[in-house]
Amino acid sequence: MIFGITSFVLILALNLRLTFGRFLGRLPEDRRKVSVENFRAYVKWIAGWKLSFLKLERWDRCLDYLVAWGRKNYQGWTAWVFYALALCYVYLALSGMFFAWLVKRGLYGFPLLLHVAAGAIFAICLTIVLFIKARVYLPEKLGGRAAAQEKQEKGGFWCPLLRKSLPRIYLEALAFWVFTLAGFLLAASTLGSMLPYFNYPAQIFFFHVHRWSALASVLAACLAIDVMIVE
Repeated sequence: MIFGITSFVLILALNLRLTFGRFLGRLPEDRRKVSVENFRAYVKWIAGWKLSFLKLERWDRCLDYLVAWGRKNYQGWTAWVFYALALCYVYLALSGMFFAWLVKRGLYGFPLLLHVAAGAIFAICLTIVLFIKARVYLPEKLGGRAAAQEKQEKGGFWCPLLRKSLPRIYLEALAFWVFTLAGFLLAASTLGSMLPYFNYPAQIFFFHVHRWSALASVLAACLAIDVMIVE
């Protein structure tokens, strides 16, 4: 119950913050502030999406955009690694959160078997992506890219508290490393719970590590989609 409520509230809050930040970024700089007027306009802006996401062509465009982004950012065969990672993660996140929120018993049966299989593929793909992309997000590489983004006016993330746009590269790095760490904690906790070397309290510990790591990975994925993929 605590995990279900906490995860739902955090995911909802983060996505509201990200979409509200995008809404503020569309406004003239002198109007980019947290106010009742802007929040009402934001609600109307969000409400305008409701019908568009019921149309199949909208989802087709989103899929085409994701495929094109993968080809652009992952060269050759590595694009298929990204596609496999994304496909497995979508199932892992949806199945895990659906059963955590709506099924008291938790994940079981065939969905659980598919969850484990998708998790194995996800762990392999995540390892490959780490070797491909880790050097891009090393601390010594961030300063130069941040300066370049600011020069090109691609701050991309409006912060009302600081009243300025933050370089997207810092948020990209945060999302990448949190997602990677959470992914490996998910894999390690799964292996720990499957191996016959740990007692019952250890199994419960692995279960909780798995759940909260899953939440961290979903939050990081939401941030990554906003700052890396969506233009």
